[in-house]
Amino acid sequence: MFQRPRPGSFREDQLETAEMYLARERRLLFLKGPIMGVPGRWDQFSTTAVHDAILAFNVEDSSRPIYLVIDSPGGEVTEGWTLYDAIRMSLAEVVTVGQACGSMAAVLLAAGRRRLVYPHATVMLHLPWGAMQGDVEVVAIRAAQLRKARDRIVDAYLECGVTSSREQVLKDMDREFWLDATEAVAYGLADAVVDPNELFGR
Repeated sequence: MFQRPRPGSFREDQLETAEMYLARERRLLFLKGPIMGVPGRWDQFSTTAVHDAILAFNVEDSSRPIYLVIDSPGGEVTEGWTLYDAIRMSLAEVVTVGQACGSMAAVLLAAGRRRLVYPHATVMLHLPWGAMQGDVEVVAIRAAQLRKARDRIVDAYLECGVTSSREQVLKDMDREFWLDATEAVAYGLADAVVDPNELFGR
């Protein structure tokens, strides 16, 4: 059983955290905080660490599911696509579990082969955004890239099971579009509200 470090008692590297225990025993991973790549972020909850763990679990045993709990406001779209591809290409079933999923994190929630949400989960969709500076030609290039990113996100939602039309998804994304757990299921971003036996059962 895992033990949480107690301040001043032992070195932290001598003890196993809850996250380490769950990864080892249940193949359960956590994506927490903003989505950003190295060198902006490197920790066990980053997209890079989760991506690498999915690859490792596939090599270890691709017949057992991998669970990914997502609690993220979103972040870098480019970094998110790397994890999206790993989830979609995984031979092992990746079960995504949403707690709070905004922007690119909502895309990752939808990417799972099986998609679950906590009873009080929130999911938010919106248009990708970016800072614009430079001469008129550079701004035009960057605007075109933002439109391309928007279209790829809509494609991903539709590919992953969102039941609305492309036009409706674009309209919904035009401003922050918030959904609760039941609404996320109805919209096609998730399959069901999580059953405790799914996470904790043997």
